[in-house]
Amino acid sequence: MTATAERPAEADVDVTGPLPVDLALTPFSRRGSYYAVTVPPRAPVPGVYLRNVHGSVAHREVLRFDLGGGVPDVEVAPGLLVLRAASAEVHVALSEAGRAHVRVMRGAITLELQVLDKFDVVVPLDARTWRFVDAGANQNYLLRVLAGDAAMSTDWDGERTTRAELRLDARSGPVTLVVDEHRTAAPTDVPADLDAVAQEAGRDYEAWLRQHTGTGAGDPVEDAARLAAYVTWSALVPAGGQLVAESMLMSKNWMTNIWSWDLCFNAMALWRDPQAAASHLLGFFAHQDESGGLPDYVNDTVVERNFVKPPIHGWTVGWLLDRDALAPEAVAALYEPLARWTRWWFEHRVHSGDGVPSYHHGNDCGWDNSTVFGEVVPVQSPDLLAFLAIQQETLGRMADRLGLPADAAVWREQASATVDRLLAHFWVGGRFIARETHSGAPITVDSLLTLMPVVLGPQLPAEVFDACVERLTTGGYLTEHGVATEPVGSAPYEPDGYWRGPIWAPTMMLLVDGLARGGRVELAQDLAARFVATCAASGMAENFDAVTGAGLRDRSMTWTASVYLLLTHATPSAPVVAAAPGGARA
Repeated sequence: MTATAERPAEADVDVTGPLPVDLALTPFSRRGSYYAVTVPPRAPVPGVYLRNVHGSVAHREVLRFDLGGGVPDVEVAPGLLVLRAASAEVHVALSEAGRAHVRVMRGAITLELQVLDKFDVVVPLDARTWRFVDAGANQNYLLRVLAGDAAMSTDWDGERTTRAELRLDARSGPVTLVVDEHRTAAPTDVPADLDAVAQEAGRDYEAWLRQHTGTGAGDPVEDAARLAAYVTWSALVPAGGQLVAESMLMSKNWMTNIWSWDLCFNAMALWRDPQAAASHLLGFFAHQDESGGLPDYVNDTVVERNFVKPPIHGWTVGWLLDRDALAPEAVAALYEPLARWTRWWFEHRVHSGDGVPSYHHGNDCGWDNSTVFGEVVPVQSPDLLAFLAIQQETLGRMADRLGLPADAAVWREQASATVDRLLAHFWVGGRFIARETHSGAPITVDSLLTLMPVVLGPQLPAEVFDACVERLTTGGYLTEHGVATEPVGSAPYEPDGYWRGPIWAPTMMLLVDGLARGGRVELAQDLAARFVATCAASGMAENFDAVTGAGLRDRSMTWTASVYLLLTHATPSAPVVAAAPGGARA
């Protein structure tokens, strides 16, 4: 069971109309595109930039839109970006296949190509076509003016283009341009009309919104859900390179990868489309190595194996099974990879005679700088055995469905033994602690990480579960916005301390689910409502200030958007709690 927060108040709006998006926080993009239009906070010249989020790109800014003075006014709809200044207006739409469409509707603007590195060069192919070799970013672009008045001005120092500015002048009529990614052969096709591209994207977004919020055509949808659906939809990139299936990046700001545990929450949010949910999981398991280990993250060009992430994949699969959101063939395809991933922890991360696996770094558990790792590595942390026990229990359920009763019995025995080991090793003085791997010395910090065994719910003895809930509710973790990762006011607490204070979507989802399954439904609903209200007020941020609720770090994170949708739209038959505010600012 998962507690569900009541949806924020709905407004009767066009779901494909303007979104509450600030380009400094949430990029304009679309499903299938590696382009994003943003106001990068660290850009040397403030403004609106077309950026490229491919994994191979060394620097991401392609060009800057100069409408004359500062950052223009912005209007974002799912398929169309409108930039307005006193003397100019520009429309931008993105195609799926590496193409940006630009139309200057009035006035004159300058596109400043970001020629920043040695060997960057802008090559004129004819009077209206230029090849931009972005050598420092390892990318090639083709700029084609399809209609209207345009002129390119460049400086050349004998080795590289040092300045390139394309002036687009619509005073005699609109100017239309396309910017294509390409490799060795430049595209020669006739591009589709910008308005048609924008309308197609809007229809695709609406279909996504309706499917993943469970709303019918014509039903109103609250702004926060429209934003959450936009953040997830616009972060989808196509199969290609290292990605074996369509995949959801964590963000098109700077968290432009697919991390092993982040993707689990995104897969859960796709539960109404079982094929897509399974595809996201199986696409990552395609990179499982011969030992059974999973990479830390992947993108279209890189498979990173320096670290891992916690084994919440079994919890994810179990959640999907509870909703009949995995087809039999998906269960069969996931069973052995999940079993190998489970065994990997016991075969390759046990470094002492106690049989307890370890994290080598905070990155391995997803809590990069948690105080659990403040003094020493490797560390044995109680959340790891909790996740593995759930994973073993889930494998038992999967074995049942696959007609493997003997395997199912073995997995359940292992799950029970793992819980016993968790309690024997980590339950000390009425609370969970962590331990130094080699010495076994206790680590008695108050990081919320040591409370994550709550996710076990009914798999924990009642007295242990109740003691954890008591510590959670009285230990300084709860604020009006959710659950802080360190007790507020404690010495380690930092308002913007990453995993040393702020509230995070994944911990909220894990705790809400564990509390609800453990019978503390009212508390689970309360925490869900607090977090939903925070997202509605502050957008889909990477994490949130536990005291003020302000969004922190990457402000357009898909796992936050997915958790928002899960807590408000995943299980409409579940009891609900008090409504959250209706607005959301991205």
